[in-house]
Amino acid sequence: MKKIFIMATIVVVSFVFQTSLFNFFEIFGVAPNISLILVIIFAMMSNGITGGIIGIITGVLYDAMLYNVFGIYTLIYFFIGAVIGTYSDSMLNENYLTYCTVTTVSTITMHFMLYLILFFLKYQVENSMFIISNIIFETVLNTILVVFVLRFIMFLFNKFNVK
Repeated sequence: MKKIFIMATIVVVSFVFQTSLFNFFEIFGVAPNISLILVIIFAMMSNGITGGIIGIITGVLYDAMLYNVFGIYTLIYFFIGAVIGTYSDSMLNENYLTYCTVTTVSTITMHFMLYLILFFLKYQVENSMFIISNIIFETVLNTILVVFVLRFIMFLFNKFNVK
């Protein structure tokens, strides 16, 4: 219970930073998605149920604050957290390359699912060449940043004696 409480607290605090401060630190107009990185890390540290719960918490925060249609990010983050958490036992969790690979695939999957959902909801989507360049740059940022966020999470877990 302590582990889930600390995970949920970190997700909420990171969401506040993501929506308020990280917009000032955009690189080439793209900010890294710390919330997605946390869902990936926490799902790989736990199982499919915990990954799904963290995904739902993160998605509800995004849907409540940022988007017109409620449930899109909840569905996407739940799916990513549950799938990664389900297969986390068969992954080599001590290797940074595993986290980087999963982050790359998850960022691309998140944007692809978002595009598909918005397409079927008949929302106007911007020019695809502009979107693809931003997705590629965000994927690179997330892939690099996951190592530093993982080290910070491990530091916090050791500090609070969470297994």
